[in-house]
Amino acid sequence: MEENALLTNITTIITKDILIDEANSQRKGIWHGNPIKNGFSTALKYPLLEPNDDEDLEFFLKQQFSFECASKIEPTIVSATNANSKFKKCGGIEENPRKRKLVSKSFNANVRIKDLDLLNEFDNMKFECFLHMNKMSFLKIFQFVRNLLTPTSLPFGVPPQTIFSLALWKLTTDEHFEEMSRRFHVSLLECESLVKQFWHIMSENYETYIRWPNSQLSQKLEVQGFQQHNRLKIFPQLFGVVAMKRLDIFLASEDSEIPVILQVVCNADQKVIDCFVELEQEYTFEETPMGQILTMNENSMPKDSYLIGNQCFPLKSYLIRPFSAPCFQKEQEFNRLLDLALELAQDSLDIMAKRFNALYALEARDLPEVRKILETICALHNLSIAIEDDYVDRKRQVVTFNWANDAKKILNIQGSEQNPQGIQRRNELLEQIINDS
Repeated sequence: MEENALLTNITTIITKDILIDEANSQRKGIWHGNPIKNGFSTALKYPLLEPNDDEDLEFFLKQQFSFECASKIEPTIVSATNANSKFKKCGGIEENPRKRKLVSKSFNANVRIKDLDLLNEFDNMKFECFLHMNKMSFLKIFQFVRNLLTPTSLPFGVPPQTIFSLALWKLTTDEHFEEMSRRFHVSLLECESLVKQFWHIMSENYETYIRWPNSQLSQKLEVQGFQQHNRLKIFPQLFGVVAMKRLDIFLASEDSEIPVILQVVCNADQKVIDCFVELEQEYTFEETPMGQILTMNENSMPKDSYLIGNQCFPLKSYLIRPFSAPCFQKEQEFNRLLDLALELAQDSLDIMAKRFNALYALEARDLPEVRKILETICALHNLSIAIEDDYVDRKRQVVTFNWANDAKKILNIQGSEQNPQGIQRRNELLEQIINDS
């Protein structure tokens, strides 16, 4: 049997299973079962997975389920991610900006938008060239987001796979909506509205895919992840690596290119556990939700744990940065070791850009829409890592340009090193790490 025919049969079977199990998955969520010791479940099931199917994906589901159980058992801690959706620049807690109602464009209720079937429209090579993942990865990611694409969240008659396909195509190819409209025979109005609806849905469900560890168990697992990392296990109690990238984005509301700052925190698996976006002229780390929460709530990270950032970030007891002017050999060696950690976050940004080409030349209506787009990209990036799609790994062997290290967009931001607690904490780490290495 030819490969395309076999893949078509697999797609048909999986789609059928989705429809059959849809009601059950919507009622109980993605993960369900009876928790037992260590937060795992012997009864853990997933509508499309059986024990003899994809072991990697099932392991990921079990891991996520254990986090859910832990968050119910352990004391809940206010997280930086939660704050990211509640704090505004004027200070204080306001209503959640993620709950803005999307003003959807009008759809003809008598016309059903056709089911866009990219799996059968392109052969394997073209599919991967356009969508930057293989067909099985596409199906797996769709399985994760499918439960969000319900009739109540979509315009009338829109197949969930169609809105997912259009949104993914827009992010990976960066085609203009006019080109997409002609290619897929969807009106320009409907094409643009459906893609923006997907961004809105993903942003509304931010914490489903971009999750700051807010329980003692999940925080412990993040630290253990770095201790099992071959290059970063030299850093005791490392909790995450923070990085930022300057993006020049064309905003239709301003009719010009406006620089914005994308700030992310990555874990040992290079998943994003926090994402924040702000205009460059208004950005300061101390005023970001994460900066405010980490200052006010010491339980946002395990005791004595810390983040690592580059020279753009201020030195804090919970945020270690390189020496700006190392005077001794120990300080130079310490900076060199910090570079190993900083490369992790820079590579995460580069991986996102190589998969989602929209990052190279992003266009949006306004800053809130920019936030929705970047949150969607970070969420899909996390899912791509979870299912271990290897497209970017293969592409990086050929394309050596690192988007995160683009010298043309060096940030003109210099963090302070005057924090006494930060100075003391960095000196303690220097002595501990250099003596052990």
